[in-house]
Amino acid sequence: MFAFSTSAFSQDKDPHEGMKQEHAAAHVDHDRWQAEHSKWRVEHLRAMAMLAKLQAKIYEHEAELEEHAEEIRAHEDHARHHGDEIAEHEESGNDDDHNKLAEEHSDFMKKHQAMSAKHDSLHAGHEELMTLIKKLFQADKN
Repeated sequence: MFAFSTSAFSQDKDPHEGMKQEHAAAHVDHDRWQAEHSKWRVEHLRAMAMLAKLQAKIYEHEAELEEHAEEIRAHEDHARHHGDEIAEHEESGNDDDHNKLAEEHSDFMKKHQAMSAKHDSLHAGHEELMTLIKKLFQADKN
């Protein structure tokens, strides 16, 4: 009789088969979701790294601007003193002073040209940063 009931039970459909299939399907979904989460987290970390690099570029550019501002201040101060020296020279009329002033002025203009090139470079760097930031904001709007 035991053999009969066992064989009869094995012929019946499993009353939990639907639940087992739903669990298996849910497991497949969970595996896919976990894989997607991992991928998205990696993308988030890389995006944060890119943002950190952008932030570092902005800080570096800011430091360059501060450095250039000090160079401008010192150069302007030098021009003011050079103007005073020219005025003194015009009062004294000393030819030796004239040659010295001409050399100093030549050096002043060389430095001014170098500062102008640096300013142009800073301007280009600023435009590059602003373009990148605008692209990020535009991407965020979309």
